[in-house]
Amino acid sequence: MKRAVVVGSGMGGLVAARLLQRQGLDVTILEQHTRPGGLLHRFFRDGLAYDTGFHYCGSVDAGQPLGQVLRHIGIAGDLEFEELDPDGFDVLRFPGLEVSMPRGWDAWRERLAAVFPHERAGLDALFARMRAAVDAYGLYRMVEHTDVAHLLDVEGAGLLDVVRAHVRDPRLHAVLAGHAVLYGVPPHEASFGVHALILDHFLQGAFALKGGGDRLALTLARRIRQDGGRVLLKREVTEVICDGRLATGVRVADGEVFPADLVISNLHPRLTLGLLPEQATRKAYRSRVASTRLGHGHLGVYLELEGPVPELERRNLYRHTRWDLERGYQSTTAAGPSLWFACSPSQRRDGDGRSVVLLIAPHAWEDVARWKDTAWGERPAAYTHHKGALADATVRAFLADHPHLAGRIRRVEASTPLTTEHFTRSPEGAMYGHLHSREQMGRARPSARIRVPNVLLVGQGVFSPGVLGTALSAYYAVGHLFGLGPLLDELRSA
Repeated sequence: MKRAVVVGSGMGGLVAARLLQRQGLDVTILEQHTRPGGLLHRFFRDGLAYDTGFHYCGSVDAGQPLGQVLRHIGIAGDLEFEELDPDGFDVLRFPGLEVSMPRGWDAWRERLAAVFPHERAGLDALFARMRAAVDAYGLYRMVEHTDVAHLLDVEGAGLLDVVRAHVRDPRLHAVLAGHAVLYGVPPHEASFGVHALILDHFLQGAFALKGGGDRLALTLARRIRQDGGRVLLKREVTEVICDGRLATGVRVADGEVFPADLVISNLHPRLTLGLLPEQATRKAYRSRVASTRLGHGHLGVYLELEGPVPELERRNLYRHTRWDLERGYQSTTAAGPSLWFACSPSQRRDGDGRSVVLLIAPHAWEDVARWKDTAWGERPAAYTHHKGALADATVRAFLADHPHLAGRIRRVEASTPLTTEHFTRSPEGAMYGHLHSREQMGRARPSARIRVPNVLLVGQGVFSPGVLGTALSAYYAVGHLFGLGPLLDELRSA
């Protein structure tokens, strides 16, 4: 039996391992953290769970992309989803205006047309173009063949360029681009195709998962183990061993070697190249990967509150404090964030009277880089002060909108890009790894294949960001080995 070693247990690595099991390979996953899942994982305080990178997902029904993936890999029956408010699962709040996004492209267009009736004709044309853009993604549509020229066209088009070509109202421009924070790209750099794809995923139906991302990761890891695979924790990979142009094994920090006929890396391409011998890949390729821009970092603020938070029950809040979206994506300062996201995952399960509110705001790596050589849990007082000042400012911004919650906050914790880098190894704490901008998609998108033929890449940089994007990256990689057509036939019929 051929042996596959998967480096990293994020969604891409877990799905790849499961797909390889179905092809008859002996699978071992090596994860440096104490829990599987990467950004799917949670942390706990006094028995209360805090989600880190997983907040909600879309398209989980039968016949929809994520729903079919979960059925195909054999875990759909072990997961319990709850649909968020179909009449408004996302609230986009701007100065003087609030618009909630309902389920379905037609319903979303009609809601916007009701607020901006003078733009109805432009909205009709724009939404038709967005839906056509989604069709360019054959893997998302679960078909093998796609029009590559169309895909390159929609991914290379700028989001705001297309929006402005159809509608004139600058406020509507901001609303239509208001979800760009969901994949970490400022609107002026955003790809029209990627934006349309992400919206389609959620407009098919937005759902919370009971147990959060942790439940997804642990369920998938358990299924892999049940079928004979290994998911080994606290095993940090330090080297991919090569003999000539082929990888032969993987070495971890304590020196143990895991022989491999195939290596799947769920790490950022930069980190993968750092594990390989220098001569294994061309210098030009290394230079290109090194020059690729990383995604943005974030400040995570985690609140424990007494009692429920009804305004965040079955909905999420995208809070834009100004109409100038470019300035809104600037790093958070002690004066507060210009842009933040809020959700309350604990509203979506039985609890003990306590709630969690998660706040996410932009936070640049440059703001914390001076402490990059310090260890997690041992960082200096200056870092603690910096993080605390930003957390306090973000909480003040949240309470300015929700003053009735002020007396109910019992705990505040925060994370920075340094925290993300420590727990996920994502370079510079980039939440989505690769920056999925128009300049870095299309032909510039990192490939699943590198010069070492039995090393393949999965993760957010190979397809698109988020849980579904990373899952589909595994189909893309494994399809190179066993044929994408048969794999997609299985996926559609699952």
